[in-house]
Amino acid sequence: MKRFTLTLVSFTFLLASCSKDDDATITQPTINLPETYNFENVSYTGQENRLDMLSEITTYMKTANNGAALDKTTLENMFLNSGYTWDNPSLAGSTKKLGDKVSPDVQSSFGNWFTAIETASKSTTAGSNGTAGVVTSNSGSKAYLFDENGIEHIQLIEKGAMGAVFYYQATEIYFGDGKMNVDNETVNEGKGTDMQHHWDEAFGYFGVPINFASDGFTYTSGEDYDRFWAKYTNGRDDVLGLNKTLMTSLIKGRDAIGRKDYEDRDEAIAEIRTNWEKVSAATAIHYLNDAKTNFADDALRMHELSEAYAFIWNLKFNPEQKLSDAQIQNDILDTYFTNLYTISIADINAVRDMLSTAYGFDAVKDAL
Repeated sequence: MKRFTLTLVSFTFLLASCSKDDDATITQPTINLPETYNFENVSYTGQENRLDMLSEITTYMKTANNGAALDKTTLENMFLNSGYTWDNPSLAGSTKKLGDKVSPDVQSSFGNWFTAIETASKSTTAGSNGTAGVVTSNSGSKAYLFDENGIEHIQLIEKGAMGAVFYYQATEIYFGDGKMNVDNETVNEGKGTDMQHHWDEAFGYFGVPINFASDGFTYTSGEDYDRFWAKYTNGRDDVLGLNKTLMTSLIKGRDAIGRKDYEDRDEAIAEIRTNWEKVSAATAIHYLNDAKTNFADDALRMHELSEAYAFIWNLKFNPEQKLSDAQIQNDILDTYFTNLYTISIADINAVRDMLSTAYGFDAVKDAL
């Protein structure tokens, strides 16, 4: 991830509350938050490694869209960082891996998806309903590999890792009691206290630059942060404005740990969980809208619905999730996404309405 050297700019985060006690007015002190995630003793190289690994896995999988046959063992070795030589020189010698950070509830999903994508990639015919293979868009400009039911496993694997690894590790593990109820006194050079380091690692999974959404920041496509959660948070920012909201909460929580203000820290955790979940739900709605627009084009529709599937699946990985696992899996995915060749506009609208109602997006669902 590209580093930015910035002057520390402060903005005022005012916690003004007054109370009367024997005619005395007590005013809480003003807290000055840094505008950027620019703190002493910060390290999250392990998270950067895992983001880079997923980028290479995605690049490898996409070769199947051009007819290449994929190897399940290669995918497993990449996922477990075992016996694989990465193209990215920064990953040479890294001991980090994606596979040991997956939510235990869905460990088997990735193995199943690796098998499914290998099988589909070995098809020698074009894809169609009941037959796995590459399907080309009506314009001829896009081509994607689908299984026999029109599921694009590239999307499930890439976006699924965003959810079951990055989002899960940040919102449930690193912001959980096991990582937050730890030492916050002893400063380790380069890493801060244990609590500070755990917060920084959660920030690393979000994958944004330290000045993300600060005054004067311009999101630039093609930069090394233009991927994963940074990309999709920014993609919904025009409607939801979550770039600044999430970044402010990440800064607020890290600053609160430095001040040993655990009430503020926990408030920031709740804000991040809520708004990160909104990014996933809103992105699912975005792709459902796109699928309706491109409904007559099998390749585009199924590609967009596969993306929507993955972002809906990701809603499971938050300890404060709005929808239950049963609602996500049984009521939505297993009911409406069994065959993307035969899905209807009414089905897409039903899923979109369930999500928009649950997340309070009814007024903006068409704009997402």
